[in-house]
Amino acid sequence: MKRFIISAIAYLCVLSTSIGQFELGVKAGVSSFDLANEGIIFKEGNSEYKLNFSNAEYGVHFGVYSKIIFLGLYLEPAVLLNSNTVNFNLEEISENGPLNTLKSETYRNVDIPLLIGAKLGFLRLQAGPVAHFYLNSTSDLFSISGYKHNFKSATYGGQIGLGVDVWKFRLDILYETNLSKFGEHIEIDGEQFTFDDEAGRVILTLGARF
Repeated sequence: MKRFIISAIAYLCVLSTSIGQFELGVKAGVSSFDLANEGIIFKEGNSEYKLNFSNAEYGVHFGVYSKIIFLGLYLEPAVLLNSNTVNFNLEEISENGPLNTLKSETYRNVDIPLLIGAKLGFLRLQAGPVAHFYLNSTSDLFSISGYKHNFKSATYGGQIGLGVDVWKFRLDILYETNLSKFGEHIEIDGEQFTFDDEAGRVILTLGARF
């Protein structure tokens, strides 16, 4: 994966310098999951549990981008390191009433969006696909007996949003959808679970060109 990241960054640099109208820079920002769900129910021994999405902490990302201008449009690939933390509510359903415990998971990915955009006055309108390559994760859910995680090496989605440029700086706000169901990596006692909703994200990014 390290070789892949280095190769992708080197490719952006070579691609940019080989084209007349180009821009190369860095970007960083925050993101937040947009997600609602009904939770999943499973049994552990004689006890029944319900696992719900509680809330998501602000994720962070940073990396490099390249912008190539052609025919009034622009193509903008980027390579970003991304980290997101999600909190779950684990509820034990018992005769004495529910017992709630908060569990957290943190996911780290390399995100590679490929946006196509156009300027509309002072605004940029942009949209395109994005690939997420799994790096690693940490999870409190391993305290659940029989829990395993089964992350895909890559997942895919799409982004759409607006941006504005001021001198060498740029501000972008994007909404991201994912083709995968949220939580589909969760496996308990050999049974795979998924939450009902796809994992959407609101992404705010500040960038600067070289």
